[in-house]
Amino acid sequence: MSFLKRIFSKAELKINRFPKESSDGKIEIINNEIICTGQHNMHSCRVNIDDLQYAYIIINSNKESLLFLFDFHQNYLPTNFSGFSQVYCNLSERLGFDDKAFFDNVNSQVQTKKEVWRKRHPANFKPLETSNTDYELGFEILSPTKDFINWDTTYDELKKNLNVIFEESPYGQKISKFKYPIRIGSLIIEDFSSYFDNSRTDVPVLHFYSHCFDSTNSDKSYYEIKKLLCRDFPKENQFFGYERKDQNSISFKANDMLISLVYTYDSDWKFDRGYTSFSVKNQREYPKLLVDGNYQSNIEITSFLELPIKIAISSDYKRNMRVKRRPDILNSDKPIVWIDDKNSKIGFADQTYCQIFEKNEIKQFTIQNILPAKGSGGAYLMVNFVGNSMSHAVLSGECKVFDYYKEKLNKLTGLEVKIAPEYHNC
Repeated sequence: MSFLKRIFSKAELKINRFPKESSDGKIEIINNEIICTGQHNMHSCRVNIDDLQYAYIIINSNKESLLFLFDFHQNYLPTNFSGFSQVYCNLSERLGFDDKAFFDNVNSQVQTKKEVWRKRHPANFKPLETSNTDYELGFEILSPTKDFINWDTTYDELKKNLNVIFEESPYGQKISKFKYPIRIGSLIIEDFSSYFDNSRTDVPVLHFYSHCFDSTNSDKSYYEIKKLLCRDFPKENQFFGYERKDQNSISFKANDMLISLVYTYDSDWKFDRGYTSFSVKNQREYPKLLVDGNYQSNIEITSFLELPIKIAISSDYKRNMRVKRRPDILNSDKPIVWIDDKNSKIGFADQTYCQIFEKNEIKQFTIQNILPAKGSGGAYLMVNFVGNSMSHAVLSGECKVFDYYKEKLNKLTGLEVKIAPEYHNC
């Protein structure tokens, strides 16, 4: 019997067990892709079968019956859409769905979530019996000629490494991977990646990660890696988070490098991942990046405007190269906007940090108020650039705090200051 005949035979045998199909939408498989099209775009999605990671039968709070498919995105296929039964039987035949779990729950009238299939991944990490104590230094690429990478290595430097390759994540982010397994302390990991889309590249890589699978694709990976790290790290560097029915979490610190383990289980709002999320975040400070020695030595304040003490500016200098230390020449301890005609600059500062712009790159300013609702609300002073539709939030504070300074800011800078339509912080 051909593959296609087996599919239709299976569908015919179970057709009465599927929910009655309707014209609310259509589901079909074309060229190895599941295409779901619902009225008014409801539940519409496209899913590559090869990317599927797990599947669940779900009855939601509205008693809707749905096949949940995860391909790094969440997709809900209503079981009453036209063509669903044939698509289900096709997938079940190909992948080996748990038909009993599916049919035991597909027509349930109570809220339900039951796994019907999961892709099996090979184990991709290995604990070493011997303890290594170089966690705080970096990691080693296990290439034919081993290559040790310091945690302080910048994006620009890592990009030049011949053992590094680049891909795009399922979410559109640029990520780096390594051609060989790597060793972190006493742990060998085969698939170690970093997010490589940081807006500045002269800083150390901020975040590495891996999805660590053991041979059972279960929480055994969490407990095995946790045991290893608890062995290698002194207790004062172990930060136990929680171990609950829905999730486990624990972290370890190595000279301001934060190594974290998270395992997620099935719960009302989450799905069992099958792997331990292993991440390394760089929490070190690099004060030299905050110094603009050239401008500090040439700054000249032509005029300025003081602002209320609670106004703040971003301090995330590792992602925004405009963020620098507040110039010493600003004697006041208040947030301030200043004009420097000598150097053609406009500067903004809170009590600690500042951002500085060329006068000719700013077109105008926008004040954006966010009214309190579920959230507390707030206000932003936005910089609008010449020849660019994007805006940059340079200062923030309480709702409407900038309204009083609208005319003063216009007079100081000679630039238009608009107030954008308000919206609620829902």
